[in-house]
Amino acid sequence: MPGVTLDWSKAEVGGFPFRIDAAFQNFSVRGMAARGPFTWTSAEFALHTLTYGRRKTVYEAAGHQHLQWTLADGQAHSADFLPATMHASSTIDARGLARFDLDIVDAAGQGFTAARLQAHMRRDPDGTDLDVMARADDLKGFGAPAPLVEGYFTLGAPAPLMPLLAGKSSWPDAVRAWQNNGGRQHLTRGTRSDLAARILSGLF
Repeated sequence: MPGVTLDWSKAEVGGFPFRIDAAFQNFSVRGMAARGPFTWTSAEFALHTLTYGRRKTVYEAAGHQHLQWTLADGQAHSADFLPATMHASSTIDARGLARFDLDIVDAAGQGFTAARLQAHMRRDPDGTDLDVMARADDLKGFGAPAPLVEGYFTLGAPAPLMPLLAGKSSWPDAVRAWQNNGGRQHLTRGTRSDLAARILSGLF
């Protein structure tokens, strides 16, 4: 993806010919997100995928993990995760990313903690919308404690975002084009959805 850089100190790959297992040490992802720069680092990171069938990849991270990102208010935020608490998966097809799921347990950052954080994105099969869900359990911070923060959103008119999902456009350029062409996120249901929308504001 343009504008995103991956780095690591050591990599080991195995499992071929039936699968691919790649393990990295001191792994980092840096680049520009929709609202500003972001950085994610993990002492250890691994991905697992089959070499045939459904194109799904499973990710896991261990050791100290640090995330910095920018929200819609222009403020930089950071979070640190405890060892072995992040799992994710992605599914791709001929048009790029079709689904992405992220699950983090015991997150703590500047001014907040959460027992669990989740983010899920799905491209509708007909391509007319993108569905996004954000959830935080036992969230403390961001103004007030909340046992549950949950929001289900639909991103309408997503055509300008498709080059981003295909890895052909930078994140800021795709989101800017989407917003300039009538793209908006619409809440379909949620609990404390105002906070959920704030959590997502660094993405779109």
